[in-house]
Amino acid sequence: MKQFYIFILLLLYFSLHQSASAQIDTNIFKSKIITYTITEKQIDRNEKWLPLDTSITKNELFHPMYSKYGLFQDMGNIGTASQSLIFDYNKSLGYKFTQNPWSFYFYKPEERVYYNSKQPITDINFTQGGVDMIYLKTKLAINVTPRWMFGIDYFRLTSKGNFVRQKNSEYYTQAFNYYQSKTGNYALLANLTWNLGYNEESGGLNSDSSFEAISGGRKTGNVNLNTTENGFRNRSFYLKQYFYYGKSTTQFNNEDTTENFVSYGHFSHTLKAEDEVYYLRVTNDSNEAIFPNSSIKAFNDSVTSQTFTNKFAYTLYNTDRKTEMRFVELAATHQFLNTDLQTNKRSYNNVIFEGTIEREVYKNYGFSFKAHGAYSPLGYNQNDLKLSGDIGYKTPWFNLSGGIFNHLYTPDFTFTYFNSTQFNWDNGNFNKINISNIHGSLQSRVFKHNFKFIFNQNILANWVYYGKDATPIQNNDIALVNTLEVQKTFQLWKFYFDNRIIYQKASENYIRLPEVGAILRYYFQQMMFQKALNLQLGIDVFYNTDFYAQAYNPATRGFYLQDKKLIGNYPLINVFVCGEIRHAVIFASYEHLNQDWVASKGFYSTPGNPLALTTFRFGIRWRMYN
Repeated sequence: MKQFYIFILLLLYFSLHQSASAQIDTNIFKSKIITYTITEKQIDRNEKWLPLDTSITKNELFHPMYSKYGLFQDMGNIGTASQSLIFDYNKSLGYKFTQNPWSFYFYKPEERVYYNSKQPITDINFTQGGVDMIYLKTKLAINVTPRWMFGIDYFRLTSKGNFVRQKNSEYYTQAFNYYQSKTGNYALLANLTWNLGYNEESGGLNSDSSFEAISGGRKTGNVNLNTTENGFRNRSFYLKQYFYYGKSTTQFNNEDTTENFVSYGHFSHTLKAEDEVYYLRVTNDSNEAIFPNSSIKAFNDSVTSQTFTNKFAYTLYNTDRKTEMRFVELAATHQFLNTDLQTNKRSYNNVIFEGTIEREVYKNYGFSFKAHGAYSPLGYNQNDLKLSGDIGYKTPWFNLSGGIFNHLYTPDFTFTYFNSTQFNWDNGNFNKINISNIHGSLQSRVFKHNFKFIFNQNILANWVYYGKDATPIQNNDIALVNTLEVQKTFQLWKFYFDNRIIYQKASENYIRLPEVGAILRYYFQQMMFQKALNLQLGIDVFYNTDFYAQAYNPATRGFYLQDKKLIGNYPLINVFVCGEIRHAVIFASYEHLNQDWVASKGFYSTPGNPLALTTFRFGIRWRMYN
């Protein structure tokens, strides 16, 4: 390990020396070769490929939950079961098998970014530090031809954690492909995805007081489970074909003649085969608070689901994008669902019809809008319905937008049916959940660092959650959840103050949220060594008010209600230094700097699961492209 750090420091020194001599402005480093990116959503709308974003901002936030949400619960170690503490249930209509507390780490086919470059792209992200953590993300993408690219993403994560029974080992891999025919009337997206891993389960500390009586790096405590292990396996094959229609035009350039295909729209077919497996393995464990059937101390439980999806869509859009984008899509989806809960096996045929219409205006004083509707007439999600509409208005000074949606949907499959050694239920009498939402946002356009204000009001009926006995409950009362969010960055000379403040208020006690949350990033940024080094030095602060956070049960993989332990009212402070030299970004961070600063030593992520202790991290991201 010592030799590794010496190697990195020498590498940093020589890179800095060579860059300083060359006098290259790395902040606006330009190359003759530009890498472009696009997503499936942009391809659907016939949008242009965009230059790759190479910003170093927030590179030290390598933890996916901190970078995505900032406010969340987990088991006190990266890669463990997690859930966001920011209320957001705007999801698409369709089948959902189970609560997956590791989904935030998963590679998902629909979120794939595709690349186009004349040279191979390599992106290596490595972070290491205390508790034997290894975080390795590698990405390789190459254009085999100008119209065909292939790539692979690999993410390896393992960490022992600060406390007993926190070890995890996870692998995430995705191979992806983009192809377009020479005539431009056919395109294909394809990828293979593997998400695989396991977590040791501690069941939490069996005595918070003994943990809180110790300070420093010696803090520890006995746990409730000693041999329990949770694991997951998610595999999918994804293929989407585009059949474009339009007209071909001939262009003459001196003696060269080229054919240019202009698309008016396309027919598309999406094929997805997905396999989900979640297992619980217990060798010799018994705890009545976690496992109700405490007489059985050794068992293996699993729940599995296979989904085969075919989606056909007809899409129409405008070709002239100088002032606006128009988009219309009609789609029909069939899903064959097969579930296996050990003693309960079920199959369904889901059918979903949906339509979308959008108009985005690029010029000022123009109205943009989008509307979407989806309905399922058959299958597990029979009679599920979602309707949504949004409108936006743009001026030279601000962007204003707002909208509504109503979603009537069947609870997740394992909320309805569950069979295991420890828990069994049949909630076939549950009503559909109904969410009505009103939202709006205001974003300025005239300041150097613009601000954004977001408002959401959610009206919930027939809400389903895990009660205090860790089994599902449906509450027929009407609940309101209001959220306000403000984002603004202030700049004073070379100092930046990035603020994100969130306020949330639920009318009913069964919806557990911190009322106030803050995600702050304050830093100094300066170009140094004749602009060869782009340096950031600062702190990250994460804070939320205290609340009765949900506890976690590994047998159901679900977060459930508890009224014994308040969590929160404790800032987590990390200090960091981050430097960019050409295409390399190197950072060091000291996490949980404020441990033991105050008399209260009860810092927890989830009841019975403390936050990670003070830890030093070192990371490097090397992007080799252009």
